[in-house]
Amino acid sequence: MILTAVDDNFLSEAITLIKSCARHVPEQRFYLFLVNSSEQRVAESRACHPNLIIELVRWPYDARRWRGLMCCARSIPFLNVLETYKEPTLYMDSDMLIMAPLDELFGELKTFDLLVRYHPESDVLGAGGTKNAAKFNSGVIAIRPSDVGIQFAREYDRRIREWINSGKEICKTDESYKVNTCIDQEFLYVIYKEFEGRIRFKPLPDKFNDAKFKPDSVIWHGKGTARKKPEYVRAKLAYSNRFRYYAFSLICYIPLRLIYCLGHLAKTWRNALRSVTFFLF
Repeated sequence: MILTAVDDNFLSEAITLIKSCARHVPEQRFYLFLVNSSEQRVAESRACHPNLIIELVRWPYDARRWRGLMCCARSIPFLNVLETYKEPTLYMDSDMLIMAPLDELFGELKTFDLLVRYHPESDVLGAGGTKNAAKFNSGVIAIRPSDVGIQFAREYDRRIREWINSGKEICKTDESYKVNTCIDQEFLYVIYKEFEGRIRFKPLPDKFNDAKFKPDSVIWHGKGTARKKPEYVRAKLAYSNRFRYYAFSLICYIPLRLIYCLGHLAKTWRNALRSVTFFLF
């Protein structure tokens, strides 16, 4: 099972992710947790995937906290999917693109209960008061529906709901690093540490959460300014607008790649020339 959670504003982005899943992993069901959208848009979305499950919910809009609430939305369907379907579940942010089959990643969930990209050196201060706000990147979270995996998801959901209901700030900017994070990512690591020793954890390889768009990566993550890079723009257009995809490829992408390759070749020749010069003189 693959899962994402969005409101109506980001449904178009989620549709691109869903289409990429339909192409590369059609055997996996897709669960779309959709907030404050319409039945019409739900009907339109169903054509994007042969096995799409949509849960449409209504939430009171709170402009001050909305971004944080949507970041935390993943915990609600995550627990529901694990408890209801008892399937290995992969959560992804809506700005992801699947670039290849996910057999390897789902294969890991036969052995491990939790896979998340891990940055042990990070000490970003979060809204929860710890410096664990960026040790995990919650853009991709894989959980096995083992007893401990479901217990982990249940505690993750409980802790987030409790924090939100308390009225406390959901997101925080660490001024030292100029990084803004929300409690969903911070609590993911905090709760993992509480389960450490009981839960089988493996750091998620970079190729399954890659914001550098390497050609051999399996999941591209268009976070922040990375979403403007030509590789990512072109990959998204392949699912949203074929005419613009070909136009962008001819006018922008191919010339840019040619310039990059020529520059790389020139650098290689310069280095080779320097080596020969050093050897001779």
